[in-house]
Amino acid sequence: MTYLPLTNNPEATFNVVIFDNLYTFRQLWNEYGFWTLDISNTDGDILILGVKIITKINLLRQYPGFGFKLISEDESDPGRYDLESFDLGVLSV
Repeated sequence: MTYLPLTNNPEATFNVVIFDNLYTFRQLWNEYGFWTLDISNTDGDILILGVKIITKINLLRQYPGFGFKLISEDESDPGRYDLESFDLGVLSV
């Protein structure tokens, strides 16, 4: 399983190759007190915007046919300073 390189930075962008495709991820801690994730393609087109980072479910379940799943088996949702130790992994559909 591939894990996303999440950090505790309140806003960070990183690139990850998933199944031979390059994606840009943006993590953001928001004013409502939770983390969100955006996903863009190599052209900068936003594919997913503002999905809440939580545990135990496929974060991309509302986007069937996206090509992969994002899921964490951690015991609790990440707080402001917990994202760096939060394992969010990529699975095939």
